[in-house]
Amino acid sequence: MERLKTYFSDISAFIFVLLLAIYCVSAHGQGNCLIYPEKSGERIACELSYRAIEYRQGSKASQLLFDAAIEIGPNYAYAYYQKSVPYFKRGLIHEGVQLLNKAIALEPINYLCYRAYWYYSHRSYSACINDLERYYTLLNGPIKFTPGGDMEMRMLLGMTYAQINKPAKALESVQNAFKSYGSDTYLIGAYDYHILGILFYENGQLDDAVEAFKKQIILNENFADSYYYLGLVRKNQFNRIESKKLFEESLDKFEGQKGGFSFNGFLDFNVTKNLVEWEINNLESLN
Repeated sequence: MERLKTYFSDISAFIFVLLLAIYCVSAHGQGNCLIYPEKSGERIACELSYRAIEYRQGSKASQLLFDAAIEIGPNYAYAYYQKSVPYFKRGLIHEGVQLLNKAIALEPINYLCYRAYWYYSHRSYSACINDLERYYTLLNGPIKFTPGGDMEMRMLLGMTYAQINKPAKALESVQNAFKSYGSDTYLIGAYDYHILGILFYENGQLDDAVEAFKKQIILNENFADSYYYLGLVRKNQFNRIESKKLFEESLDKFEGQKGGFSFNGFLDFNVTKNLVEWEINNLESLN
């Protein structure tokens, strides 16, 4: 029976991941060109964009086709969005934002979160918050994930509020995300409890932080960062023995032991191997 439960659990998880992948593709997908009138600017722009994505992203051939699409169908948002992506990836943020702004003016609900993600990545926190609050509050936007599918955008909003020292607003955003999941545990992202734990820790709610990090470790026992943060919490609770064990576990994960890994996607909340080693050495020096 237990084997059967595990099987169906694995199948359910697989289905959720598959649906998430489909969502992430469709969220910025091009859609069906046939919805536009024949020979209209949008129809031609859509067809040119399909040709453009056959080439390597950011290549001259691809960008020229998007230029043609924009010229013929200036109201076709997807072409502006796709043309902006290579600029962001090359660090040309100003150029990327200029193009993306045009896509957002045409279809804000489809592209606001993408701009917010890049604002966060480059520490433009107020701009990120403005975009995400507009998306969730004014537009009542549906669940939206970061471009890599790592986390729901309200997790990003929470971390952004934390960066500007508004821990209560940060927690409110993340807890709202959890509430929206309801009883559907498969909507909980790979790092959601980790982010919740960080925000509880930043807000001085240490017992709540312990509970969140323990849930994260149950969800993914190989994530080095959660052991580190749980170690910090235990250290602040004056439990030096357990905190040292947690730091050592984190270090093992950083060194690839037991399938361990780290995820470098939280900006000021990122964890490095050097940080973990410093904490271990600091505790040892107190003995």
